[in-house]
Amino acid sequence: MAKAKNLSIGVDLGGTKIAVGLCRDGEILKKVIFPTHAAAGFDGVISVILGAIEKVMEGQNHKDILGLGIGSAGQINAATGEVIYSPNLNWRNAPLGNTIAKAIDLKVQVLNDVRAATLAELKFGNGKGLDSFANVFVGTGIGSGFVINGKLINGATNSAGEVGHTCLDPEGPLCGCGNKGCLEAFASGTGMENYVKAELKKGRKSIIKDLVENRIDHVRGPIIAKAAEQGDELALAAIERVGFYLGISLANIHTMLNPEIILLGGGMMALKKYFMPILLSTMQTHILPVARQNRELVGEARFENDAVLLGGSAIFA
Repeated sequence: MAKAKNLSIGVDLGGTKIAVGLCRDGEILKKVIFPTHAAAGFDGVISVILGAIEKVMEGQNHKDILGLGIGSAGQINAATGEVIYSPNLNWRNAPLGNTIAKAIDLKVQVLNDVRAATLAELKFGNGKGLDSFANVFVGTGIGSGFVINGKLINGATNSAGEVGHTCLDPEGPLCGCGNKGCLEAFASGTGMENYVKAELKKGRKSIIKDLVENRIDHVRGPIIAKAAEQGDELALAAIERVGFYLGISLANIHTMLNPEIILLGGGMMALKKYFMPILLSTMQTHILPVARQNRELVGEARFENDAVLLGGSAIFA
Protein backbone atom coordinates (compact mmCIF):
# COMPACT_ATOMS: atom_id res chain seq x y z
CA MET A 1 0.00 0.00 0.00
CA ALA A 2 1.32 3.43 -0.95
CA LYS A 3 1.91 5.88 1.86
CA ALA A 4 -1.21 7.99 2.36
CA LYS A 5 0.36 11.38 1.67
CA ASN A 6 0.13 13.63 -1.39
CA LEU A 7 -1.51 10.89 -3.45
CA SER A 8 -3.35 11.74 -6.64
CA ILE A 9 -4.49 9.88 -9.74
CA GLY A 10 -3.59 10.82 -13.30
CA VAL A 11 -5.42 9.64 -16.41
CA ASP A 12 -4.14 9.82 -19.98
CA LEU A 13 -7.21 9.43 -22.18
CA GLY A 14 -6.20 8.79 -25.77
CA GLY A 15 -7.98 7.52 -28.84
CA THR A 16 -6.36 4.07 -28.66
CA LYS A 17 -5.27 3.61 -25.04
CA ILE A 18 -6.07 4.76 -21.53
CA ALA A 19 -3.28 4.94 -18.95
CA VAL A 20 -4.13 5.49 -15.29
CA GLY A 21 -1.59 5.94 -12.52
CA LEU A 22 -1.49 6.42 -8.77
CA CYS A 23 1.08 9.17 -8.22
CA ARG A 24 2.88 11.09 -5.54
CA ASP A 25 4.94 14.23 -6.22
CA GLY A 26 5.76 13.33 -9.82
CA GLU A 27 6.39 9.64 -9.16
CA ILE A 28 4.11 6.96 -10.59
CA LEU A 29 3.56 4.38 -7.86
CA LYS A 30 1.25 2.12 -9.85
CA LYS A 31 0.10 2.23 -13.46
CA VAL A 32 -2.30 0.30 -15.67
CA ILE A 33 -2.97 0.60 -19.40
CA PHE A 34 -6.08 -0.55 -21.24
CA PRO A 35 -7.33 -0.19 -24.83
CA THR A 36 -9.76 2.73 -25.10
CA HIS A 37 -12.37 0.90 -27.20
CA ALA A 38 -13.58 4.27 -28.50
CA ALA A 39 -15.98 2.52 -30.88
CA ALA A 40 -17.97 1.41 -27.82
CA GLY A 41 -19.06 5.02 -27.33
CA PHE A 42 -18.98 7.31 -24.31
CA ASP A 43 -20.41 4.81 -21.81
CA GLY A 44 -18.01 2.11 -22.95
CA VAL A 45 -14.98 4.36 -22.54
CA ILE A 46 -16.19 5.49 -19.11
CA SER A 47 -16.38 1.83 -18.06
CA VAL A 48 -12.76 1.29 -19.11
CA ILE A 49 -11.62 4.39 -17.21
CA LEU A 50 -13.48 3.37 -14.06
CA GLY A 51 -12.09 -0.16 -14.25
CA ALA A 52 -8.56 1.20 -14.58
CA ILE A 53 -9.07 3.57 -11.65
CA GLU A 54 -10.31 0.71 -9.53
CA LYS A 55 -7.16 -1.27 -10.35
CA VAL A 56 -4.74 1.46 -9.30
CA MET A 57 -6.74 2.22 -6.16
CA GLU A 58 -6.70 -1.33 -4.83
CA GLY A 59 -5.71 -1.15 -1.16
CA GLN A 60 -6.15 2.63 -1.00
CA ASN A 61 -8.72 4.63 0.92
CA HIS A 62 -10.61 7.23 -1.15
CA LYS A 63 -9.94 9.74 1.63
CA ASP A 64 -6.21 9.48 0.97
CA ILE A 65 -6.57 10.61 -2.65
CA LEU A 66 -6.37 14.37 -3.16
CA GLY A 67 -8.06 14.18 -6.55
CA LEU A 68 -8.04 12.78 -10.06
CA GLY A 69 -6.88 14.67 -13.14
CA ILE A 70 -7.65 13.62 -16.70
CA GLY A 71 -5.65 14.72 -19.73
CA SER A 72 -7.79 14.21 -22.81
CA ALA A 73 -7.19 14.88 -26.48
CA GLY A 74 -9.51 17.50 -27.91
CA GLN A 75 -11.14 20.76 -26.92
CA ILE A 76 -11.90 20.80 -23.22
CA ASN A 77 -14.02 23.02 -20.96
CA ALA A 78 -11.79 22.83 -17.88
CA ALA A 79 -14.40 24.58 -15.71
CA THR A 80 -17.06 21.91 -16.31
CA GLY A 81 -14.92 18.90 -17.24
CA GLU A 82 -16.77 18.61 -20.54
CA VAL A 83 -15.10 17.37 -23.71
CA ILE A 84 -16.43 19.86 -26.24
CA TYR A 85 -15.00 18.00 -29.22
CA SER A 86 -12.52 15.16 -29.54
CA PRO A 87 -12.10 13.68 -33.03
CA ASN A 88 -9.97 10.82 -31.65
CA LEU A 89 -12.87 9.69 -29.47
CA ASN A 90 -15.65 10.97 -31.74
CA TRP A 91 -17.15 12.87 -28.80
CA ARG A 92 -19.04 16.14 -28.76
CA ASN A 93 -20.17 17.83 -25.55
CA ALA A 94 -19.35 14.73 -23.49
CA PRO A 95 -19.74 15.22 -19.68
CA LEU A 96 -16.50 13.40 -18.84
CA GLY A 97 -15.57 15.09 -15.55
CA ASN A 98 -18.98 14.99 -13.94
CA THR A 99 -19.58 11.38 -14.97
CA ILE A 100 -16.32 10.17 -13.46
CA ALA A 101 -16.73 12.30 -10.31
CA LYS A 102 -20.19 10.90 -9.59
CA ALA A 103 -18.97 7.34 -10.04
CA ILE A 104 -15.89 7.48 -7.80
CA ASP A 105 -16.62 10.25 -5.25
CA LEU A 106 -13.35 12.13 -5.86
CA LYS A 107 -12.49 15.63 -7.00
CA VAL A 108 -12.03 15.44 -10.76
CA GLN A 109 -10.59 17.93 -13.24
CA VAL A 110 -10.13 17.57 -17.00
CA LEU A 111 -7.44 19.26 -19.11
CA ASN A 112 -6.40 19.12 -22.72
CA ASP A 113 -3.72 16.44 -23.00
CA VAL A 114 -0.83 18.68 -24.07
CA ARG A 115 -1.75 21.25 -21.44
CA ALA A 116 -1.62 18.44 -18.90
CA ALA A 117 1.83 17.48 -20.21
CA THR A 118 2.88 21.11 -19.82
CA LEU A 119 1.74 21.05 -16.20
CA ALA A 120 3.89 17.95 -15.65
CA GLU A 121 6.92 19.80 -17.04
CA LEU A 122 6.13 22.83 -14.86
CA LYS A 123 5.81 20.92 -11.61
CA PHE A 124 8.18 18.00 -12.07
CA GLY A 125 10.08 18.30 -15.35
CA ASN A 126 12.31 20.59 -17.39
CA GLY A 127 10.05 23.58 -16.79
CA LYS A 128 10.37 23.37 -13.01
CA GLY A 129 11.65 26.62 -11.57
CA LEU A 130 11.10 28.55 -14.80
CA ASP A 131 8.97 31.67 -14.85
CA SER A 132 7.94 31.22 -18.48
CA PHE A 133 8.20 28.52 -21.12
CA ALA A 134 6.30 26.93 -23.97
CA ASN A 135 5.81 23.20 -24.33
CA VAL A 136 5.23 22.03 -27.90
CA PHE A 137 4.38 18.40 -28.67
CA VAL A 138 4.91 17.34 -32.27
CA GLY A 139 3.36 14.00 -33.10
CA THR A 140 0.39 12.91 -35.19
CA GLY A 141 -0.79 16.48 -34.60
CA ILE A 142 0.80 19.48 -32.90
CA GLY A 143 -0.32 20.68 -29.49
CA SER A 144 1.18 23.10 -27.02
CA GLY A 145 0.89 24.69 -23.63
CA PHE A 146 2.24 28.00 -22.32
CA VAL A 147 3.40 29.01 -18.88
CA ILE A 148 3.65 32.72 -18.10
CA ASN A 149 4.57 34.10 -14.66
CA GLY A 150 4.75 30.54 -13.38
CA LYS A 151 1.15 29.71 -14.31
CA LEU A 152 -0.40 27.62 -17.05
CA ILE A 153 -2.27 29.91 -19.45
CA ASN A 154 -5.83 28.93 -20.35
CA GLY A 155 -7.10 31.94 -22.28
CA ALA A 156 -10.50 33.65 -22.36
CA THR A 157 -12.19 30.64 -23.97
CA ASN A 158 -9.80 27.99 -22.61
CA SER A 159 -8.08 27.62 -25.97
CA ALA A 160 -4.74 29.36 -25.39
CA GLY A 161 -1.69 27.74 -26.94
CA GLU A 162 -3.17 26.13 -30.04
CA VAL A 163 0.04 26.79 -31.95
CA GLY A 164 -0.64 23.82 -34.22
CA HIS A 165 -3.55 25.76 -35.70
CA THR A 166 -1.80 29.06 -36.28
CA CYS A 167 -1.83 29.81 -40.00
CA LEU A 168 1.44 29.89 -41.92
CA ASP A 169 -0.10 30.02 -45.41
CA PRO A 170 -3.84 30.62 -46.08
CA GLU A 171 -3.43 28.78 -49.38
CA GLY A 172 -1.47 25.91 -47.83
CA PRO A 173 -2.43 22.26 -47.33
CA LEU A 174 -5.72 21.37 -45.68
CA CYS A 175 -5.52 20.76 -41.94
CA GLY A 176 -7.61 18.34 -39.93
CA CYS A 177 -9.32 21.34 -38.29
CA GLY A 178 -10.80 22.32 -41.65
CA ASN A 179 -8.60 25.35 -42.29
CA LYS A 180 -5.72 25.62 -44.73
CA GLY A 181 -2.05 26.18 -44.01
CA CYS A 182 -1.93 25.47 -40.26
CA LEU A 183 1.42 24.59 -38.73
CA GLU A 184 -0.01 21.12 -38.04
CA ALA A 185 -0.70 20.61 -41.74
CA PHE A 186 2.97 21.31 -42.49
CA ALA A 187 4.99 19.98 -39.58
CA SER A 188 3.09 17.20 -37.80
CA GLY A 189 3.63 13.52 -38.50
CA THR A 190 0.41 13.58 -40.52
CA GLY A 191 1.55 16.64 -42.44
CA MET A 192 4.88 14.99 -43.25
CA GLU A 193 3.14 11.82 -44.44
CA ASN A 194 0.69 13.79 -46.60
CA TYR A 195 3.56 15.70 -48.22
CA VAL A 196 5.39 12.48 -49.11
CA LYS A 197 2.21 10.91 -50.51
CA ALA A 198 1.54 13.96 -52.68
CA GLU A 199 5.12 13.98 -54.00
CA LEU A 200 5.00 10.27 -54.82
CA LYS A 201 1.71 10.73 -56.67
CA LYS A 202 3.42 13.45 -58.75
CA GLY A 203 5.97 10.82 -59.79
CA ARG A 204 8.87 11.83 -57.57
CA LYS A 205 11.51 9.10 -57.28
CA SER A 206 12.01 7.57 -53.85
CA ILE A 207 12.71 4.22 -52.23
CA ILE A 208 9.63 4.90 -50.11
CA LYS A 209 7.51 3.69 -53.00
CA ASP A 210 9.33 0.35 -52.91
CA LEU A 211 9.08 0.14 -49.12
CA VAL A 212 5.28 0.40 -49.32
CA GLU A 213 5.13 -1.83 -52.43
CA ASN A 214 3.59 0.98 -54.51
CA ARG A 215 0.72 1.39 -52.04
CA ILE A 216 1.19 5.11 -51.49
CA ASP A 217 -1.66 5.35 -48.99
CA HIS A 218 0.39 3.07 -46.71
CA VAL A 219 3.12 5.68 -46.21
CA ARG A 220 3.69 6.25 -42.49
CA GLY A 221 6.27 8.01 -40.36
CA PRO A 222 8.37 4.91 -39.59
CA ILE A 223 8.64 4.16 -43.33
CA ILE A 224 9.84 7.71 -43.99
CA ALA A 225 12.34 7.37 -41.15
CA LYS A 226 13.64 4.12 -42.60
CA ALA A 227 14.10 5.75 -45.99
CA ALA A 228 15.89 8.72 -44.40
CA GLU A 229 18.36 6.35 -42.75
CA GLN A 230 19.24 5.14 -46.25
CA GLY A 231 19.75 8.70 -47.50
CA ASP A 232 16.56 8.94 -49.54
CA GLU A 233 16.22 12.49 -50.85
CA LEU A 234 12.44 12.71 -50.56
CA ALA A 235 12.43 11.37 -47.00
CA LEU A 236 15.13 13.80 -45.93
CA ALA A 237 13.38 16.70 -47.66
CA ALA A 238 10.08 15.84 -45.97
CA ILE A 239 11.68 15.77 -42.52
CA GLU A 240 13.68 18.95 -43.11
CA ARG A 241 10.44 20.62 -44.23
CA VAL A 242 9.08 19.84 -40.77
CA GLY A 243 12.09 21.60 -39.24
CA PHE A 244 11.67 24.64 -41.47
CA TYR A 245 8.04 25.28 -40.56
CA LEU A 246 8.61 24.51 -36.89
CA GLY A 247 11.51 26.94 -36.95
CA ILE A 248 9.29 29.74 -38.23
CA SER A 249 6.61 29.04 -35.64
CA LEU A 250 9.02 28.75 -32.71
CA ALA A 251 10.71 31.99 -33.75
CA ASN A 252 7.28 33.64 -33.73
CA ILE A 253 6.60 32.32 -30.21
CA HIS A 254 9.91 33.68 -28.96
CA THR A 255 9.37 37.04 -30.63
CA MET A 256 5.80 37.38 -29.38
CA LEU A 257 6.01 35.97 -25.82
CA ASN A 258 9.74 35.90 -25.07
CA PRO A 259 9.65 32.70 -22.94
CA GLU A 260 12.80 31.48 -21.23
CA ILE A 261 12.78 28.36 -23.41
CA ILE A 262 10.57 26.26 -25.68
CA LEU A 263 10.46 22.58 -24.76
CA LEU A 264 9.85 20.07 -27.54
CA GLY A 265 8.33 16.63 -27.12
CA GLY A 266 6.20 14.10 -28.98
CA GLY A 267 6.79 11.21 -31.35
CA MET A 268 8.40 13.32 -34.09
CA MET A 269 11.38 13.91 -31.81
CA ALA A 270 12.58 10.47 -32.95
CA LEU A 271 13.59 12.31 -36.15
CA LYS A 272 15.23 15.28 -34.42
CA LYS A 273 18.70 14.57 -35.79
CA TYR A 274 17.33 15.31 -39.25
CA PHE A 275 15.16 18.34 -38.55
CA MET A 276 16.76 20.14 -35.60
CA PRO A 277 19.61 21.76 -37.60
CA ILE A 278 17.22 23.45 -40.03
CA LEU A 279 14.78 24.24 -37.22
CA LEU A 280 17.48 26.12 -35.30
CA SER A 281 18.90 27.90 -38.35
CA THR A 282 15.40 28.97 -39.44
CA MET A 283 14.70 30.30 -35.95
CA GLN A 284 17.89 32.36 -36.07
CA THR A 285 16.77 33.85 -39.38
CA HIS A 286 13.26 34.84 -38.27
CA ILE A 287 13.58 35.70 -34.58
CA LEU A 288 14.19 39.27 -33.46
CA PRO A 289 17.70 39.75 -32.02
CA VAL A 290 16.20 41.22 -28.83
CA ALA A 291 14.44 37.90 -28.20
CA ARG A 292 17.47 35.80 -29.10
CA GLN A 293 20.37 37.31 -27.15
CA ASN A 294 22.71 34.32 -27.55
CA ARG A 295 20.79 32.00 -25.26
CA GLU A 296 19.39 28.50 -25.52
CA LEU A 297 16.05 28.84 -27.26
CA VAL A 298 14.92 25.22 -27.55
CA GLY A 299 15.18 22.26 -25.19
CA GLU A 300 13.56 18.85 -24.82
CA ALA A 301 10.63 17.98 -22.60
CA ARG A 302 11.60 15.61 -19.80
CA PHE A 303 8.60 13.35 -19.96
CA GLU A 304 7.55 11.24 -22.92
CA ASN A 305 5.01 8.44 -22.56
CA ASP A 306 3.91 9.43 -19.05
CA ALA A 307 3.69 13.20 -19.56
CA VAL A 308 -0.11 13.42 -19.79
CA LEU A 309 -0.70 11.01 -16.91
CA LEU A 310 1.72 12.91 -14.65
CA GLY A 311 0.16 16.17 -15.71
CA GLY A 312 -3.26 14.92 -14.68
CA SER A 313 -1.91 13.96 -11.28
CA ALA A 314 -0.08 17.31 -11.00
CA ILE A 315 -3.40 19.18 -10.85
CA PHE A 316 -3.75 17.96 -7.27
CA ALA A 317 -0.07 17.58 -6.37
